[in-house]
Amino acid sequence: MTEAILQQQIRLALGMRDDIMMLRINVGKFRPIDGDQRRVIQSAPEGTPDLLGVMSPGRAFGIEVKSLKGKQRDVQRAFQDAWERRGGIYILARSLEDVYCGLDISP
Repeated sequence: MTEAILQQQIRLALGMRDDIMMLRINVGKFRPIDGDQRRVIQSAPEGTPDLLGVMSPGRAFGIEVKSLKGKQRDVQRAFQDAWERRGGIYILARSLEDVYCGLDISP
């Protein structure tokens, strides 16, 4: 399964729950269409997981979606470490079951 398909499955499954609010995060750099074309905008810090959210009762989570062979980059591991040290839940998801298990919820 591709990362894009898995991510969509996760977004659909969690997006239907009343106890979860979640956002898709695009990480990258781009140049504005209007204005100063030399200006580069960073959309989110490098290493930010694909999905960020909060679940009742106020637990923040991040989900990095990877295919079965996909590898977590060093900058992603650094984000995971910083996130978890502050009490956040970080899930390296290779399946929808990984997400359910990481959030300790049922489908």
